[in-house]
Amino acid sequence: MTTTPVTTTPVTEFRDRTFSALNAARAIGAIMVVLTHSAFNTGQINHGWVGAVLARLDFGVTIFFVLSGFLLSRPWFLTAALGRPAPSTQHYLWKRALRILPLYWIVVVLALTLDPANEDMGWPDWLANLTFTQLYRPDLLPSSLTQMWSLCTEVAFYLLLPLLSWFLTWRPRRATHELHLPTVLGRSAVLFALGVAWQAAVAQIPGNEGHYAQWLPGYLPWFLVGVCFAAVSASLAVDPRDHPLERLGHDLVGCWILATAVFAIAASPLAGPRTLLTPGGWEAGPKVVLYAVAGALYLLPLMFGPERQGWLRTQLSGPVLFWLGEISYGIFAIHMLVLNGVFRWLDLEYFTGRFVTVAGLTLAITIALASMSYYGYERRVMRLKNVRFFSRMDRESRVTDTASVR
Repeated sequence: MTTTPVTTTPVTEFRDRTFSALNAARAIGAIMVVLTHSAFNTGQINHGWVGAVLARLDFGVTIFFVLSGFLLSRPWFLTAALGRPAPSTQHYLWKRALRILPLYWIVVVLALTLDPANEDMGWPDWLANLTFTQLYRPDLLPSSLTQMWSLCTEVAFYLLLPLLSWFLTWRPRRATHELHLPTVLGRSAVLFALGVAWQAAVAQIPGNEGHYAQWLPGYLPWFLVGVCFAAVSASLAVDPRDHPLERLGHDLVGCWILATAVFAIAASPLAGPRTLLTPGGWEAGPKVVLYAVAGALYLLPLMFGPERQGWLRTQLSGPVLFWLGEISYGIFAIHMLVLNGVFRWLDLEYFTGRFVTVAGLTLAITIALASMSYYGYERRVMRLKNVRFFSRMDRESRVTDTASVR
């Protein structure tokens, strides 16, 4: 197998793939998150193997993190491989802010004003939740905003990514940045191991005393799966050749069978309790690793191999899943506010059942609201991505955009 550095001179002609099925992965991840929270709040997670699977649908967060690692780091690897300047960090951060902040701030305001459980929230709580710093305070997360821990962690990754990309592509002996796969994969492996060690070491610190287990270091392994896939994908895009990941990518069904087997192991007690009981280090560490492996196997054939060949890939690239992927961030952001509203509307007690009713209503209302938000608000805000000071400053480093995140 040929390894990279890919080029020493800039490539003038380059045509990238579109990764059309990744929107479906985003949609599936968002729906998983809604279902697992509905199952928890109704108590369904305590019932048999179905409850065990529903409890582990927090795996949707793994999908989000792997996708973020892949889609956001890939432009850095492509520019390194093509011999072009790195992407504009200023423009990248502005686009990330436009994508998540406008809707996030609205949801925070609605949750803190409309949810009766948040009546006692003071200005420090408002400030922390509006600035993604609630995860760094020794307090429980506000009602209707509990899912936002993962967005806090993702925002930390957004801020780290330019530095991480620099670290993974820097070749000190040559005093330059290159896409050298052994370097990228080796350094990522070290960071992966440190992330698992972090998760195992801090797993027994309860959430109401510190959210250390939810901080970025403990979930960096999931992001790094996407980062490593992005490095290999960028290398193959610039220098097409036979590669093990490309061969595996042709066997979508085989990858998904293996992924399902790994996920089934993660649904066992090996990966810790189904409830909010504090896991031991011997449970938290394996859960992170098992989810990373399963996430890698589920997403690998959507990132490598043929893009639209076969019935499954065609369906994954179809209009319904594409639409759900487009509104997936709204589904994620809004669903807990809707879920708690459904309980109040139906006058239900928590943990007393009616999972199908609660999950169905929550999904239907959330999808409707997320659609209105995306097409009437979020997409219009994104038109500001090239406004004045934040306009793209790196014309010659520009590579084809693949997909948005969340």
